Amino acid sequence: MKKTLKIHPDALYDSEYEEAFLETDEFKSPDLQLKGEYKHEKGVIVITTSGREIVLENCFENTLRLRITKPGECLGKTVTERLGLIRTDFKAFPYSYELKDGVITFSNARLTLVFDMNTNEFSFKTAEGKTLIKTKNGGARFSEAPADYSGIRSYTEFERLGGERYSGFGARIYKVDRTGESADIFAEKGGAKVGDYGGFPMPYFISSAGYGLFFNNPWPHVYFDMAKTNPNEWFFTAPGGDYDLFVFCGNTSEITKSFAKIVGTNQFPKKWLMGYWCSSLSFERAQGAIDDMGRMRREGYPCEAIVIDGPWRGGVNFIRDYASGWGYPSDDYNWHPDFGDGVGMIKKLEKENIKTVLHINSCAFKPATAVPAIAQGLLRQVKTETVPDVATERGIEYYKTFLVPRIKDGVTQWWTDHSDRVSGEILPGIPSRNLFGPLWNRAISDIMAENGVKNHMSLSRGGGIGSQRYALPWAGDTQFGIHRFKEDIWYIINAGMAGFTLCGYDLGGFMRGSVTDLTPDEMQFDVDNIARRVCQSMIFCPMPRMHNGENSSAKWPWNCPEETRELYRDCLSFRYRFIPTVYSYAIHGSKTGEPIIRPLFYDHMEQEKLYEIDDEFYLGEHLLVAPVTEAGALKREVYLPEGTWVNLWTKQRFDGDQTIVCDAPKFKKEGLPMFVKVGGGVAYQPDCQSLYDRVPEALRVELYADLSASLVLNEGEGITNAFSAKKVGDGFEVIAENSSGVDRAYTIAVYANGKEFSAAFTIRAGETKTAKAE
Repeated sequence: MKKTLKIHPDALYDSEYEEAFLETDEFKSPDLQLKGEYKHEKGVIVITTSGREIVLENCFENTLRLRITKPGECLGKTVTERLGLIRTDFKAFPYSYELKDGVITFSNARLTLVFDMNTNEFSFKTAEGKTLIKTKNGGARFSEAPADYSGIRSYTEFERLGGERYSGFGARIYKVDRTGESADIFAEKGGAKVGDYGGFPMPYFISSAGYGLFFNNPWPHVYFDMAKTNPNEWFFTAPGGDYDLFVFCGNTSEITKSFAKIVGTNQFPKKWLMGYWCSSLSFERAQGAIDDMGRMRREGYPCEAIVIDGPWRGGVNFIRDYASGWGYPSDDYNWHPDFGDGVGMIKKLEKENIKTVLHINSCAFKPATAVPAIAQGLLRQVKTETVPDVATERGIEYYKTFLVPRIKDGVTQWWTDHSDRVSGEILPGIPSRNLFGPLWNRAISDIMAENGVKNHMSLSRGGGIGSQRYALPWAGDTQFGIHRFKEDIWYIINAGMAGFTLCGYDLGGFMRGSVTDLTPDEMQFDVDNIARRVCQSMIFCPMPRMHNGENSSAKWPWNCPEETRELYRDCLSFRYRFIPTVYSYAIHGSKTGEPIIRPLFYDHMEQEKLYEIDDEFYLGEHLLVAPVTEAGALKREVYLPEGTWVNLWTKQRFDGDQTIVCDAPKFKKEGLPMFVKVGGGVAYQPDCQSLYDRVPEALRVELYADLSASLVLNEGEGITNAFSAKKVGDGFEVIAENSSGVDRAYTIAVYANGKEFSAAFTIRAGETKTAKAE
């Protein structure tokens, strides 16, 4: 049978998908006659007469692993294990195993794998007997045709059970519900084209039926069809690599945490990453950066970092050549004379607590450097790209000679552009696409740590499995305009669900795109684009960063329409007061893999209607956010899930499981509809112009209650504080903790029954206080 696939071409930029055809008849069920068994503390290896091995492992109480090897292949680590991109060295958990009449039954506390060696079909079931996954038409099937690079070509079909819905497949600029869609696991930046693009593809999804599946195969063009070709089935196929499945059961939170144990999480985050990043392709000279950031400080706009694109190493001609398609001029990783005194710029900005972020890409080495280094195997050349050899120790040592001098200059952060688009082989028989990104970002993180900068994660455009620990994804070169705002929302939801707690996009877009009747600045400075997609967006985006491309102006507040400038300041100021809430969830994500931005079905995975709402989301555990994504709109409909909700701005209460209409004024921060679920809360710090990793000197905690409410606030490494309120008489008893090392002033406000109850006090370091809120 022939099936049609939609495959992204091996291109440098997002391009139109092309049709490819998969002859499924070439994939055959293997002969799996038993030869022997080997039991060990984590599972069982079933050896067949053909030399193929079936590997069964119990990973966690809700996770089982199924791996099938090539005939005669000596069982060893998978590619991602060999590269150190996943973890499988977990402690052993109890399991049960039975092989009877050719049928394997392998179970842990919550999940059972049944593998029929007679038919090659397999299924996964819960401990209660509910079938989650069930293959059809021969189970895991393999082709004798040569694999791409190495490994084995595979194909497996599954029944779609009970109308299940699917979400996942990485940080993609595409709708969150993937039911009826396909996913080509191929790193490719997004923005210029409309569709399923994004530099961080992930062969992983979650089903509304209560399971998740991770296909541990980083090969480009691993492909999933989620009831697109046939509404009653889903399938995946791989052109090479390993056949290695991890299956998780449970709710969305449990599945997310188990996946994160394997692929990793963001490293412990620095607080400034959640502040405002000032970026533009038009930053040409050091003095200009000093002047502009100084103006931000003088005019009271909070900010954290200046992000310098290619001109720092390519000079003023970088923008001209980039815009004309002539290439990317660069003086290796050296400051270009045209840029001016880069070291002096860093030192002046440091005095204002402003970090310097530098852009690097796959075209950063000048020919005089690249040609001999390529000949010596120190750099790799792929088409027009010249990149560091980050898969070998020798290559990384050479790369340090470029990176370390800039680290010693005081560079705080690196921006790895083009990390999505490097093809070829990263090592013999191992493809580069999907793997270069995580290895590049890991090398930079390690080099930074060696030079005193810990927990570095690169702002990055691409990667694959294992990137979660080393990358801060952004969406790529998105288009200007309010009509593309929903794609930003999709991206941060999808990125978060793939384990990237911290992620972002270019606020307001990067480029004009296909629109030709407006100039770039007319598009980007449209009042709806600035008010909604820049200003109100910076309140909730995990990593808010302004940016723009060639032929357009930087989105400094003074360049924006006059009627939006006060909104710009107001939203930034609110964002900085709101940082304790955002930072708490970022820390939580570094421990668990759970996202800051969560789809509405995150806590209700079985509710089908929630998959259809893709322009609302949870921010953490207690907040619901519903941005306005339509031009000219001053109201919007908001669906409130089950529970009781309070408008963050007006304090009006609403019953859940209904759709309401709320006001959304364009030029006020209150134009971003936000609701708090009763039983939870939010936290604020005083107004500030920049962020420090120390705890704030004062804290305001708002709790929303009927009879009780609570909030757990992560405030730093080893600093977690709990706050609670309980109805007592005509007021509330509140309990607050201070596990920090300094005395702090607290205001605890409880909103209940249309009233505010408050208490203000100081708590000494390391103590807990109980007070009456009246």
